[in-house]
Amino acid sequence: MSHSTYGRMWTEAQGALQDMLEEELPAVPPRPQKDRLLVFQTLATFYVKYLQILRSLEAVYDQMVHPQKRRVVRHVLDGVTGRLLELKNEMVELEFSEFHYYDDILQDLKLTPGDLEVPIPRYFVSEKLRVLREREKLLAQILARGEHLDPAPEVRARALPIDEAVRLVQVSERARQGRLRASFMKEIRREEERYRQGRNCNGDTLDPNAAATLIQKVWLGYSTRKRMKKERLEEMVFLGMAYGSRRAAPNRGPDPPEPPGVSGTPPCG
Repeated sequence: MSHSTYGRMWTEAQGALQDMLEEELPAVPPRPQKDRLLVFQTLATFYVKYLQILRSLEAVYDQMVHPQKRRVVRHVLDGVTGRLLELKNEMVELEFSEFHYYDDILQDLKLTPGDLEVPIPRYFVSEKLRVLREREKLLAQILARGEHLDPAPEVRARALPIDEAVRLVQVSERARQGRLRASFMKEIRREEERYRQGRNCNGDTLDPNAAATLIQKVWLGYSTRKRMKKERLEEMVFLGMAYGSRRAAPNRGPDPPEPPGVSGTPPCG
């Protein structure tokens, strides 16, 4: 764009800044607002308008070559930046949050969400270019002095031999079977205790419906445990960790005792 275009942008930014000053500092001071939402709406509107002025002045300052004009624009730009920070601080103190929503304000001002991006002034980099280059040079020297250091040894996972891996799987499986067997034996002892209590009590005290319910409960528990035992044996045979019914298992211990039958007197309720 030409110099006249940036001159026109500067004029428009100055006009918008004058309007903002008249709006913020009217001839007749307004009465204090007690509505929190209205106060935030006013601050947010000022913030968005000052942000648009900041974006215009930053573009003008970056492209303008006249030294006297650049000095004036820089002075105004610093003032607008300071006022923008003040408005942001006031909104944070009012809403107790650093994140705000400007959807309705963008719609009223006919702006897009991209217009809310706060630009980083390019003169921040250009004016501190020497400091940045010295910092990069110092960092390069520090990294160069550290080249003699040995790199950290790379830790790799040790590949297990097949025999050791199979042994670990077998140990884990035996532990799982041991836990299942312990829980199974615990359930058997609980059933035996209930059976002994049932033999000691008087069978005539039970209602026929209650007795039938208890018999069904015991039978369902017994049949479920028997089915689970059969499925567990089939799974172990499939995994090759147990012998099937067609082959005799060497050194195989006795099977766990079966729970007592249901022919006896049902336990007391």
